[in-house]
This record gives sequence, C-alpha cells and structure tokens, in this order.
Amino acid sequence: MRDESAPASEAGAEEPVPARTGPGRWQRSRARVERVALELFDRHGVEAVTVEQICAAAGIGPATFYRHFGTKDGVLFAYRPLFLEAIRTAVSRAPAGTASDQVEAALLDFAEYLEAHADELAMRDRIVAANPVLLPRTLLVQREWEAELTRALAAARGVPDTDPTVWWNAALGLVVIRAAFRRWRGEAAATLRGCVRESLAEARATIATRAAPGTTPAHPDPATPPALEDERAREGHDGDG
Repeated sequence: MRDESAPASEAGAEEPVPARTGPGRWQRSRARVERVALELFDRHGVEAVTVEQICAAAGIGPATFYRHFGTKDGVLFAYRPLFLEAIRTAVSRAPAGTASDQVEAALLDFAEYLEAHADELAMRDRIVAANPVLLPRTLLVQREWEAELTRALAAARGVPDTDPTVWWNAALGLVVIRAAFRRWRGEAAATLRGCVRESLAEARATIATRAAPGTTPAHPDPATPPALEDERAREGHDGDG
C-alpha cells in the first residue's frame, strides 16, 4: 500500500505502522534516520542529498521517511517539538519568584538540555551556515522559542501571555540565548550555562543604561531590546509579528 503523504514517484513499500512498532522503537527509528540525514547534509550539502539517499543510508523505505518527517526540510527541523517541550519543562522547574528570576532559572535549565545535544547543534549550525536559504526558517524557529517561553512563563505565573512583564522577559530570554550561543561557540572551555549567566548579566546592564528610572514598558515594541529589534527588522517583521 502506498503512503499517500509521499509523492507517487517516491512512495515505497509498506512499512510497519507506528502503533505496531511501539512508541519507543518508533522514536529510536526516527532519531536514527534524523542523524543519518544530518550527517549526509553536513557532508554533501542539503541540495545534493536526496530522500532516496537518506533512505538507503538509513536502511528504510521512502514511506517510512515521509511518515516520520513529511519533507526533506522536515528532517532538518525535526528537533522543534523536542526543544519546545524542553522550554516548557525548564519553566515548570523554575522556582517561584519574580518573572526575571524564573526566566533566568529556565534559561539555565534549557542551556543544560542544549549542551547535552552539543554535537547535533554544531552539525545543524554548519548545515545552515552552508545553506543560507535555511536562515529564515531558523529565525522563525527562534521566534517559536520566544512564543513558547512567553506562554509557559505566563501559565506559571497565572497571568495572560500579553502581560508586559512576561513578554518582556521572554524576549530578553531569546536575546540572551542567541548571545550565549555565540560566546559558547567561540570559547572552547566555556559551558553554555556559564555563557547564559554572562550574557544575561550583560543584557541587564545594557538595558539599565538605556531605561529611564522608574518606567515600565507598556507594549512589546518599546520594550524590545535593541538587538531583537534589529533582528526583527532584518526579518521584515514588525514588533508584534
């Protein structure tokens, strides 16, 4: 039976459905195929690698690939739901306190998760750097991180996700993660947790020098850190995008 989600020319023989293989085996199979695909992309470039080559290297049929990932780009960004879940988990573990304190604790927890996937992250970085067409999709994924952090923080504090303190701290969190990543990549002996601490301290110091004493931001646009405003301008989004 042909997998209807795949193009007719690429659909392969019937593969075992997830319910019969069990969730553990299904997840392991997905992770293995993802790793094989990333290694091929890293070695040969995304455009040069075909779905057939991924399937041959992973020892699966095309139908299985399409059930796992849908498209070739899908395998490259298959980490998205896992990372979003890691953000939710990090916020849920953060001790009670101010929104700023909760974001700091969540970022440090999330940094541990990312550091555990350092090799895979480095591989994805190389793939995106070699294929600039993927950069807009990568930036959208980072916006998803910010939105998920906003929702999780709002839920933890029992306030709407439009609360200024919540979205302000979530936006700051994304800027900090981006800055920490750059520092982490450039300092071989550094830990990502340490880079998050340093970047957060620098961000807070920078904001303190720009903010008028005693004022509280009332809308995402004026509250957005300059680095994030510049990034959004390059993306072609406004402050509410």
